[in-house]
Amino acid sequence: SKRRFDYTLCFQSRVGPVKWLEPYTDDVLQDLGKAGLKNLVVVPLSFVSEHVETLEEIDQEYREVAEEAGIDNFMRVPALNSDPLFIDTLVDLTMTALKKPALRVGETLDLYQKSKSLPGYPWEFGVTRAAEEVNGRLAMLGIASLAVAQVWKSGHCPSIDGPALAGKEPFCAALSRDGWSWLFGALDMVQM
Repeated sequence: SKRRFDYTLCFQSRVGPVKWLEPYTDDVLQDLGKAGLKNLVVVPLSFVSEHVETLEEIDQEYREVAEEAGIDNFMRVPALNSDPLFIDTLVDLTMTALKKPALRVGETLDLYQKSKSLPGYPWEFGVTRAAEEVNGRLAMLGIASLAVAQVWKSGHCPSIDGPALAGKEPFCAALSRDGWSWLFGALDMVQM
């Protein structure tokens, strides 16, 4: 006779007040415990290596939630890590992908936006042109802010051996009027 295993899909790593994917793992564990479940095997589908979310969040925090809910036997399937079959599969996928024509970022995003492979989920798949533009701009703003803060904190621009504008490293030149003198000069000539 075949043995039947029930399964439930749930989502972890909910942080802060922002709504996360549901059902939440801690809620599911409490519901399973109330239903009388005593044995549970957790399969973290999204994780290919051990890290803080498997070793601490699942193995410790969720184990405690499960035990408090009455689940006696809580186990987790180990991540794939460097299992030879997993590594061979990654090699095969990579070699196959390298034989295909390269796609530009926009073409790749179009593939995700037109994907019908995620039926039944109540959210829009998050890889979109608008999201990537916003993410890129926020990343550049963050990097620029760090650079400005570093220059501001040190009080001077570091000397470099490479290209310079007005005798300064390009980024530092952008923070000073004399670094932009070539632009102001060009604007003055256009207005004449």
